[in-house]
Amino acid sequence: MIQQHRQARALDWIDGLELPARSQVLEVGPGTGFMTAALAQREFVVHTADTSRRMFDIARKRAADLTSRERLVLADAHHLPFADREFALVVALGVIPWLRSAPLAVAEMARVLRPGGYLILNADNSRRLALLLDPRHAPALAPARLAAKSLLHSAGMLRPTAEQAAVSAHRMAEFDRILNAAGLELPVASGRFAIRLNARLQRLADQGVPGVRSAGAQYLVLARAPVPADTFLPAAGREPPGELFSRG
Repeated sequence: MIQQHRQARALDWIDGLELPARSQVLEVGPGTGFMTAALAQREFVVHTADTSRRMFDIARKRAADLTSRERLVLADAHHLPFADREFALVVALGVIPWLRSAPLAVAEMARVLRPGGYLILNADNSRRLALLLDPRHAPALAPARLAAKSLLHSAGMLRPTAEQAAVSAHRMAEFDRILNAAGLELPVASGRFAIRLNARLQRLADQGVPGVRSAGAQYLVLARAPVPADTFLPAAGREPPGELFSRG
C-alpha cells in the first residue's frame, strides 16, 4: 500500500511538471518496472539503472512493448554511467534506504540532472510514529533494550542471529542537508501526508501540523537542480508544486 501511494504521488508530481515528450528520464532502482512502464507510457525516453540482474530482467519483461523508449543498464547508484546534465528528471523510489552512502548517490543523481531538472526520491523516516510507539525501536528505550540484551546474553538465553542487510533511515532535516549538499533546491511551498495513518492524520500532515508532519514512515521529496543566472532554458511546463514532502 505504501509503495502504491508513493508511486501515485510521484506520478502526480511528474504530470504536473508537464515535461515534453521524448524528455530524457533516469530511474534509479526500477525494481519490477511498474514506474518504468508508467514513465515510458508518458512518452519519455527512460533510462534505468540497477545493480540487480534479476530485477533488471523483470523490468525488461514488463516493458517489453516499450523498448523503443527504454534503455536498461546494470549500474551502481553511487557511480552512474551517464554524462553530466543529461536528464530532465531522475526518479529513485525505494532506493536510498538500501544504499551504502546516501550522500554519494544523491550527489550522483544531482550530477546527471540538467539545470532546472527535477529529482524525485524518498528516504525512510527514522522518527516515524510506528517506531516511536514501538518498545522494540523507540529511541527513549534504547538503554533499556541494550541492558536487557546484555543480561540475556550473559545468561545464555539470547544467541547471536545472522546479520541482516542494513537498511538506513534518516531524520528529515538530515536528509534535507544531504540534498542541499548536492546542490539541489527545495522550493518553499509544501505538502505533507502520512500514508499509514488514518485520513484525519493525513489531512493534519498535509497542513504541516508539528508532530504529525514528521511522523510518517517515509519522506518523499521533489527537488530541483539550480539554474545558473546566465543560463537560458526554454519553457518545459509549469513550475513544480513546491517542496512536496510526503510523510507516509
